[in-house]
Amino acid sequence: MKHLSLMLASKSPARLATLEAAGIEPSVRVSHVDEPAVLAEVRGGPSQQVLALATAKARAVLGELRSMEAEPGADSLTTTAASPTPSPASTTLDSGRPDLILGCDSMFEFDGQVFGKPHTPEVAKERLTAMAGHSGILHTGHCLLQGTSGEGVSALSHATVHVSPMSEAEIDAYIASTEPLWVAGSFTVDGLGGPFITQVEGDYHGVVGLSLPRLREMLACRGLSITQLWTEAAPADGPESALGREYLSRTRPFTPRHGADGFILCSCGRRHWGLAGAAGVCAFRDHEGRREVLMQLRSQWSHGGGTWSIPGGAIEWYEDPLAGGRREFSEETGITDVEVVAKHTVDHGDWAYTTYVARCADGVVPTPDAESIELRWIGVDDLPENLHPSFAKSWPQVRALVLEAD
Repeated sequence: MKHLSLMLASKSPARLATLEAAGIEPSVRVSHVDEPAVLAEVRGGPSQQVLALATAKARAVLGELRSMEAEPGADSLTTTAASPTPSPASTTLDSGRPDLILGCDSMFEFDGQVFGKPHTPEVAKERLTAMAGHSGILHTGHCLLQGTSGEGVSALSHATVHVSPMSEAEIDAYIASTEPLWVAGSFTVDGLGGPFITQVEGDYHGVVGLSLPRLREMLACRGLSITQLWTEAAPADGPESALGREYLSRTRPFTPRHGADGFILCSCGRRHWGLAGAAGVCAFRDHEGRREVLMQLRSQWSHGGGTWSIPGGAIEWYEDPLAGGRREFSEETGITDVEVVAKHTVDHGDWAYTTYVARCADGVVPTPDAESIELRWIGVDDLPENLHPSFAKSWPQVRALVLEAD
């Protein structure tokens, strides 16, 4: 296996130190993402918020590298870890893009609230006073992109953090150090805040800001080994996998239609499409004495290509499942007038797919888009055998809802 270069799209010293301690010395390029603007578009909770920010950071850095590459006279695309912003002293001699780009973001969930960086002593004191003697959940989002094509995979890590009771003097002294002002949740586990953390249940590295186990899993699902990121130590012995070699060789730019398009490596161990989840509509009609559902034979280039399923797909950060499912359905069928009567949700932990059962008037003719090879009304008991595996698993429950509908 060959060594691979990694660029960290973050200015966090803790994330950089975590990678360096694991034998990985990435280059660093800070994304200039408008975080409040990104979060204003996120409808979901802390998991979706950190995923949205991590994705935005990684994609922003990739966009900057592409822009630099297109500029006449551009000599370099990467910067060293010591200097997050380009300068003559920090640019590398290699003018190629990094093999991989990693974006991360973290937030602390406590008592129903989501805490990012407090920024001010007043906010930090209010939070630390409330958190002392209690626990919360630290969520960290990751987005790993291939440096040329931009195709990637994302993942979440979660850990329950128990905070020790703290005296007012300890809180004041900790705030005076300024450390808690610039970290998610107003505390660190690997710095001055460490003595006040009594227990971490879950991924310790994720609490620091970057989960090494999740990074390893994201690489593995693309056929790569984390040992290929080691700077000095030799990668694992053996040939490159065909999957990894093919992934790294892709040059066609991946351009997502929506910000939440992409694969997420879920905590269930499977890889799903749609960083904010996915949804679809199982439309049914009563035609010539039998109940039929509208099925889609997916285009070969799409996720699950060549299988039958219902029209649907990834929902956006700003959508709830119903809005996203209806939008996807209307885009892929041209049908906008359906009456939703029931829903079925399959929740995998970090990702969920919601199927909405909806009545459609008889006589409506669907118009397929590029996502479809074919759209066809099919009797509920006559579905083809080559169903999308996930749809096939949920079909008995969805079928029951279709048959129960008045």
